[in-house]
Amino acid sequence: MSTLILSDLDGTLLGPGAALSTSTRDGINDLVAKGLWFTYATARSYVSAARVTDSLDLRIPVTVSGGAFQLDPNTGAILNEERIPDDDLDTVLQICREHRVPPIVYNGTPTVERATWVEGEESEGMRRFLADRVGDQRFRTATSWARLPRDGVFYATIIGDASAIAALTIDIAAGTDGRLSLIAQIDTHHPQDTYLELSAARATKAHAVDWLRDYLDVDQVIAYGDNLNDLPMFGAADEAYAVANAAPEVLAAATSVIGANTEDSVLRHLTTAWATDTATVIPS
Repeated sequence: MSTLILSDLDGTLLGPGAALSTSTRDGINDLVAKGLWFTYATARSYVSAARVTDSLDLRIPVTVSGGAFQLDPNTGAILNEERIPDDDLDTVLQICREHRVPPIVYNGTPTVERATWVEGEESEGMRRFLADRVGDQRFRTATSWARLPRDGVFYATIIGDASAIAALTIDIAAGTDGRLSLIAQIDTHHPQDTYLELSAARATKAHAVDWLRDYLDVDQVIAYGDNLNDLPMFGAADEAYAVANAAPEVLAAATSVIGANTEDSVLRHLTTAWATDTATVIPS
């Protein structure tokens, strides 16, 4: 039986400071060298994800931007993509403006992407988000809402307090009639902020599971995660393991709960599976 291992990054594979520990890096690379099919699915962009995983030996497609793209891990070449329809994007921007909760809009390609927001319209959460990304050349401002990108948009993130994001999510869902994926979750690094991750309906980690299953012709998928955007992936996977620090909803949906992300728990769990039942982790 061939098996794919699919892990979230922040809060799951990555430890404190969104860093990959030496133990996890060396351990995963050793398992990959022995035949493990391992990859990641993350809300991060390809550029951001590559920065924190550049020491991993990745040999099969990675999933970035919440599921909008499946890419060659070494070149960033697009193997599959899902973008937001133009009409739905216009509706989203109109509703965001009415709610006075501004978005950051992503377009371009995974290797040359742009993230644009309206200058002077930043929420407090957005300011914290941008402060963590000073010097990142992807980020730029527009002088007005009308100048936000409309072409090739694949993702938007909207950051605010929990009540504002909840109200916004309801109105966007109604306005786009279910044609978009809308996932609201508390930020791993700034828990006072709630993010609404917005993408095309099929730009989810669940669709990534299905696409990878077909692309690689694997018999089963085992997933690891911690946050609400991992729930679709958990539903599509054959087995799903939550780290101990996961959101309550993720803990409840998991096949089982492993240790915290601070303890190299994904690696520890994989190593145990390797030692006790090689057939569950080695592709035939």
